[in-house]
Amino acid sequence: MARFDWYQATVGAKVQDVRACLSGLVDHPSWVLQKRGTQGYGFADHLEGPDGTAARLWWGGTHTFPHVVLSGGDAHQGAMLLREAFPEVQAVTRADVCIDYPEKGAYDRLQAAALVVAGEDKIKVNTAGDHLLTFEGRTLYLGAPTSHTRLRIYDKGAQLRAMFAKDPVKLATVPDDLARFEAQVRPQTSMAKYNASKAEPLALMGSAKWLRKLMGMVAGMDLEPFQAGKVWRQSDDDRAYAALLAQYGGLLQRVKHDLGTW
Repeated sequence: MARFDWYQATVGAKVQDVRACLSGLVDHPSWVLQKRGTQGYGFADHLEGPDGTAARLWWGGTHTFPHVVLSGGDAHQGAMLLREAFPEVQAVTRADVCIDYPEKGAYDRLQAAALVVAGEDKIKVNTAGDHLLTFEGRTLYLGAPTSHTRLRIYDKGAQLRAMFAKDPVKLATVPDDLARFEAQVRPQTSMAKYNASKAEPLALMGSAKWLRKLMGMVAGMDLEPFQAGKVWRQSDDDRAYAALLAQYGGLLQRVKHDLGTW
């Protein structure tokens, strides 16, 4: 099932109200104030949970409203808490949506389909990890880092085994084969950011034509388009030039033929 693995949004509410909302992520919330914020924010609070930082909250400085960063296992629940408490005042700047495939050969299947789509649609491809000898830590990226939509396919099982190497109880729960299919979506307009705060996780995977095509191949899903990027608009001169050619193109061709050159 698709879920959020990263959720980042500006929330148009008081910082104390956002802090109180996110405190519901842990049983005994403890907020730790950092020395300073980032990206123009004056302060940063971290909500500490049993497995580390459950949420980050940036506020103050040059910004009017607080900004929330949720990642990992707390991202989906945190996103749901924010959506329930502040349904109309969120602007999502990044949302990572993932689907896990705990089946033998899942990574190879997903990678093969992704490379077909990348070749057909001329999508930028990058890799990380060892794809040649040990096949450990393999990661495939589709889409440029600056694009509004980027895909990661990676060996989640290997990541979890490394993470839980010193915890035999949690280590025993990691499947032998586990691949993660994860789309990173960065809405680019105010309307897209607002719409992303309302959209279900799976709907955000409709943010690129090539990703919808790939979802059809790997999951049999026909997703509706989600407008994450800016809508392309023809310039005034381009529109005028197109109208000129449509009306007088034939005449211009005949004049060129008579004169012998443009």
